[in-house]
Amino acid sequence: MAKIILIQALPAPRLDSRENLTRALTLLQGCQEQEADLICFPEYFPFWGEEELAAAAARLQVHIIAGLVEEADGRRYNTATLFDRRGRLLGRQRKHNLGNLERRGFGVVPGEGWQVWDTDFGRLGLPVCIDFWGQPEAARRLAGAGVDLIVNPAIFPILRGHWQTGALTRAFDYYLPVVGVNTAAAVVEITGRHYPLQGGRSFAIQPPAPEDNAALARQVRTWDDLTGWIVTCGGETEALITVNLDLEGPRRWRPVIRERFGITG
Repeated sequence: MAKIILIQALPAPRLDSRENLTRALTLLQGCQEQEADLICFPEYFPFWGEEELAAAAARLQVHIIAGLVEEADGRRYNTATLFDRRGRLLGRQRKHNLGNLERRGFGVVPGEGWQVWDTDFGRLGLPVCIDFWGQPEAARRLAGAGVDLIVNPAIFPILRGHWQTGALTRAFDYYLPVVGVNTAAAVVEITGRHYPLQGGRSFAIQPPAPEDNAALARQVRTWDDLTGWIVTCGGETEALITVNLDLEGPRRWRPVIRERFGITG
């Protein structure tokens, strides 16, 4: 089992405010007794703070995923940034599909490539927001690379209600556990205008791992509706959401499920 904490943080009125880093570090303090494997922040949260988050990861001995803006070679990228239990930067997943609002407001440009990282509890893929639930390519590439868990940091001016639908589709396509983490509901200022964020509803999706083939045959007949795979879902306010996910069971049953349904590629 992997113990994961989703931090559904309430952002400051400006997403690029240093207040968000202070808030992120305070929220991490609330996780110190949990002995988690992974702590996940939303997209664009806390925006800054690589050194401080690395130190927190080492202090808590936990992997941390944060929504940071990376500056490299005169360009800015919206990234899911991963630190290991020793505070080392494991890597960044740059977002590919950018909305006009974030291009104008934060000056970010699209990234390329899909990254995977090995940890002591499983292999991770970190597609950002619509890259995962709105487009099929990230899930296909990451599943082909053998990930055990998809983490999907996001924020939602629109389309939050479609988020779980898209994530469930990808979870079934590749029989993968998925966690999605959003900010709490808030109104934020971007390019001088105020935008309400559709906050909350952070979730965890757990594909089942039956005991044997007979149990599998019984289970698949109940799969008219896969919402039962959503094992936790948050409200709209700031919260720390803890979930334990079985990564090994879906890994074992993945080829069986895909063969049963004739899924290839």
